[in-house]
Amino acid sequence: MDAEAEIQQLCRELNDAGYTAEISWGHVVVSPWMNRRSSYIVDKIANQLIPLKLANDWLFHHNWAVHIPPLLDHRLPDLMIAPDNAEQFDEMRVHGHSTLLVVEVCSPGTRMVDWHEKPLDYARAGVPLYLIVDPVTDPPTMTLMSGPVADLAVDDERQPYREVVMVEAGQPLELPEPFGVKLDTSAVFG
Repeated sequence: MDAEAEIQQLCRELNDAGYTAEISWGHVVVSPWMNRRSSYIVDKIANQLIPLKLANDWLFHHNWAVHIPPLLDHRLPDLMIAPDNAEQFDEMRVHGHSTLLVVEVCSPGTRMVDWHEKPLDYARAGVPLYLIVDPVTDPPTMTLMSGPVADLAVDDERQPYREVVMVEAGQPLELPEPFGVKLDTSAVFG
């Protein structure tokens, strides 16, 4: 078994054992489980999007990875929304350009990665909409990144997404098409 296959196998074994294991630049990264507050936030976002999910036959994924090219890297978002016919990279991963929205909820232990590494990774994957929910900051914020920049390198100076919209708790956050809705952030952080 080559090194790449060994890393993939280790990641699968860790995930099967209940850990959250991702691969970033060929290294296995183990993250803490989602806490109750973060799980609550994901649920509140999902509740607002269920009518669109049902009307469009979209799927909500909580443990399906986004493939990050050019390596066999992947990230496990807290919530990923994708159409039923999303283009799979393999059984563990979907191509980012086939997703509709990827959501990460910051915790004290993941905040730096969610803000500084994952935007680059998700943009490299072609994820069209990346939503960072940050209950750690005061006041809590939601930030939507859209328009991923193609061909980014890890040391690239460019911003990974062309558009960034941040709102504080209590302000609505507009999700563009194919969603075309405003998220009620009061309900998310309430």
